[in-house]
Amino acid sequence: MAEDPFDGFRVLAFDLETTGLDIRRDRIVQYALVGSDVEGDLISVNKIVNPTCKIPIEASSVHGIYDEDVKGKDIFTEHAENIHDLLNDSIVIGHNIQRYDWPLLSAEFARIGRLVPKPHAMIDTLRLAKRLKIPGRHDLGTLCRGENISLNNAHDAAADAGATLLLLWRWIAKHPRHFRCSANEIENWIATGDSETNQLGPSLDDLEPLQGTGGKLRKNGDRIIFNFGKYRSRDLHVIAKEDPGYIRWLCSPAGPFGEDIFHLIKDIL
Repeated sequence: MAEDPFDGFRVLAFDLETTGLDIRRDRIVQYALVGSDVEGDLISVNKIVNPTCKIPIEASSVHGIYDEDVKGKDIFTEHAENIHDLLNDSIVIGHNIQRYDWPLLSAEFARIGRLVPKPHAMIDTLRLAKRLKIPGRHDLGTLCRGENISLNNAHDAAADAGATLLLLWRWIAKHPRHFRCSANEIENWIATGDSETNQLGPSLDDLEPLQGTGGKLRKNGDRIIFNFGKYRSRDLHVIAKEDPGYIRWLCSPAGPFGEDIFHLIKDIL
């Protein structure tokens, strides 16, 4: 298995709520960025933006943001620098981001005469759903229900961004062979179907089992990789940061391993 394709990058799910669907004329009324920085620390930005125009009632009825909600809020110019700094050279994830959110954001930057941020890679979960041949409708709500992801506040930018990020993690866990490569290669595969992932590294079954785990944990150099459960194909050190409670369960009498493995895991961490 190759290294984590997101390791060493800021990773952000991005979503907009707007005055409408015209990417050239409509304006941003809310944006959210949810993810982590290079060190793995949480990033969570959720801002209301004054679009400097009336919000059509049909748009407000979708996202729940009305003219009175944006009064006194900063206009896009005041947000542009922070948005640029966060998105530039990041791995950016969004649902229908390439046809809607990114062109609309680009139009806002062009309107104020500033350069658009340049992501390291962009992963569109709508296009990814098609590439993975996920059955049924590919709207965010339907896809989230298919993965038991709660999206009770749909069409709120922060809720949609968080759900999109979780959706991607679920698909990576279910379809690891497609993500055994760099973020740029994943982006290219989503767009074109061209993939070298089968040649980029060994599969889980190719990795040496960690003695005493029955193959449930496997070695990839100095890394330990899960080969079972909800974190299959994920790195032990990464999960220890993301879900320490799972590691505590793993090292408890209720877990799948004996005392020798408990001590080994603790030594590794």
